[in-house]
Amino acid sequence: MLIVGGSFYSCKSDSSQNAEAAALLASLDPSLAQAVGNKNVSELEDSSGEIQNAFAQESDGSFTFDNTIKITANDGVVLEASLFAPNTPSPTGKYPAVIFVNSWALNKYEYLVPAAKLAKKGYIVLSYSTRGFGASGGLIDTAGPKDRSDLSKILDWLLANTQSDPANIGISGISYGAGISLAGVSTEPRIKTAVAMSGWGNLKRSLYGNDTPRLIWGLLLVASSYITGRPDPIIAENFGKLLQHKDIDFVSAWAADRSPETFVGQLNASEGKSVLISNNFEDFLFNPNAVLDYYSKITVPKKLLMNEGIHASAELTGILGISGFVWDNAYDWFDYWLKGINNGIMDKPQVTFQKRFAGPRITLPSWPSPTVSDKTFYLKPRGLFTNGELSTSQNTTVTNTGILSGADTLASTGFPLLSDILAAHAEIPVQTNLGFVSRLNGIVYQSSTLNSALKIRGKMFWNGRISSSLGKANVNVYFYDINKNGTATLITHGTGTIFDAGWYETKSMSIDLNAVAYDVPAGNKIAIAIDTFDSQYAVPTVLIYGLDVKHSKSQQSTLVIQSEN
Repeated sequence: MLIVGGSFYSCKSDSSQNAEAAALLASLDPSLAQAVGNKNVSELEDSSGEIQNAFAQESDGSFTFDNTIKITANDGVVLEASLFAPNTPSPTGKYPAVIFVNSWALNKYEYLVPAAKLAKKGYIVLSYSTRGFGASGGLIDTAGPKDRSDLSKILDWLLANTQSDPANIGISGISYGAGISLAGVSTEPRIKTAVAMSGWGNLKRSLYGNDTPRLIWGLLLVASSYITGRPDPIIAENFGKLLQHKDIDFVSAWAADRSPETFVGQLNASEGKSVLISNNFEDFLFNPNAVLDYYSKITVPKKLLMNEGIHASAELTGILGISGFVWDNAYDWFDYWLKGINNGIMDKPQVTFQKRFAGPRITLPSWPSPTVSDKTFYLKPRGLFTNGELSTSQNTTVTNTGILSGADTLASTGFPLLSDILAAHAEIPVQTNLGFVSRLNGIVYQSSTLNSALKIRGKMFWNGRISSSLGKANVNVYFYDINKNGTATLITHGTGTIFDAGWYETKSMSIDLNAVAYDVPAGNKIAIAIDTFDSQYAVPTVLIYGLDVKHSKSQQSTLVIQSEN
């Protein structure tokens, strides 16, 4: 929900308007100052200089910009919005319309440039600040029922006060705006299509997947809501409950009411709807696995773009008006569905995956794809001086491999956020030598040399059995590509937690590693490492415990990889 990864915006509140920003914008585009009034131009200080410059370049007189829109919600809360309208007359008297919804911690100014581009192409565009953000009133509802009700009031106002075509209205947003867009297209009959970027399908799974709190991202969300908005106290309370593993049923119900997945039946039952989804493989907030699962449940016309990048990073350049894969597809999507332009977008493959480390894109006919199947490797226990094995043949021994918690190993996702950004956008991966992973605190399983390339296309699953001396444990599974020099490159990882078992009670676990598109070359080896700590995630206890990973002939431990045939 929070956009990070670049200094594209300041995140000040609308209330901090000043004359300096007004003067700056007026100098960039005097016609804009005249159109909205100098006293309102100062509000644009909330966007960065880069956005203001890009917006000024788009402001050629072909559209009007009204920065003074106020819309009253059902409960009296006033929502702030900006309206962009084309000056060119419409032959029908109506224009297709697009609604933009802000990201978490941002406001209506986020989409100045995309809104201007669409207005120049003949769209009416309304960009608004959701309740609790920017100058809009109320408390942050986290894409809940109040936000859905607000969206309906936005539509009421749009149709009553503009020449918007009621049959051709779309919605779009990044992150928080994407979640509200997906819920909106599912529940609001007047919205025809959505372009959702870096959104989520299941909110609980995003914050608490496999019973593991997303510590770093969760803290960022909560902290930023207090810095740039007015959060409902329940947001911090619920995250605290996840950290403590208590009242999970209550949090689950609260999250379900804020999950587009809850409303997918309504979406599928609607006539004439469509959805374009863009998400990123290194998004460890809105996990790619959950997005793939949500996408697979949608039956209306749809497309999926899976990109390299952390949360929202692949979509950021479009905010500055820079042409790129995601936003080019977004504009084409709206042109096709709202203007009826046959631009070929529906002839393109339904699903594209960008390969790891900013590699080329591969295409799939759908998701799940008939070209992708499961490849199973069996885990064999380590010896006294040897690592465990990843083998295509089953394990035939019965033994436990014990490790201790309380210390990290060299198996790691690296420095939170920074390592993910460097890997996705600078092709600087997290690398290690697995020979130095502590045998006291971690376990390594390694394959023999691959005879042919392993074309990973999607998820992986580690399936095993464990027990903990305290009945609590965090289990992290890291997947590596090992080159001929022995350097192990981190490709993906997954995490899971148990916290309600008895002491030494055996529990079965299935941990889904984050989906990825990647080719392990022939001649390399693959490996996984298992340990009990990663800085991105909360642990169930700070006490040191013993973790036993069990191996058996009758209940095989496996690594299942979705790979291309």
